[in-house]
Amino acid sequence: MSWDSYIDNLITGKGLEYAAIIGLDGNIWASNFGRATLESYQTPVPDPNNPDVHHNVAYDEKAALLAALANNGVSTHQAGLRVNHQKYYTVQFDKEEGAWFLKKEKGGAAIGITNTAIVFGSFSTAIQSDYGTPQNAAEANKRVLDMQKYLKDAGY
Repeated sequence: MSWDSYIDNLITGKGLEYAAIIGLDGNIWASNFGRATLESYQTPVPDPNNPDVHHNVAYDEKAALLAALANNGVSTHQAGLRVNHQKYYTVQFDKEEGAWFLKKEKGGAAIGITNTAIVFGSFSTAIQSDYGTPQNAAEANKRVLDMQKYLKDAGY
């Protein structure tokens, strides 16, 4: 089974918007992002003295994700945590369980941490799954944490 088939399993039935398996070094093993790496780009952040004014800052998704992971889910970048060009906020980070739950506008994500990788799955409440319901946190969490358990049991 290739890593791509694990992504297919995660997104089946449109249960997740995006999914990825990312090594703890920040390199993507597989994803449906349409690119092979977490990107670097310019992103706007509000001016601390005037929130109506925005300035572009350099953003490296790989570095920011790894820094937040090492900091118990707390972003150390002024632009926050972004994955696949989407901004997330930490809701809960459980280091012992290796579970990280995130919120974004109209959705969120779950991250399951294994010994060698993270399993990422995001959902958007604006997307209807094949099961007749909008994508949701419960389904995203279940899919990601089930895959996390499977990979951990397989030695990853």
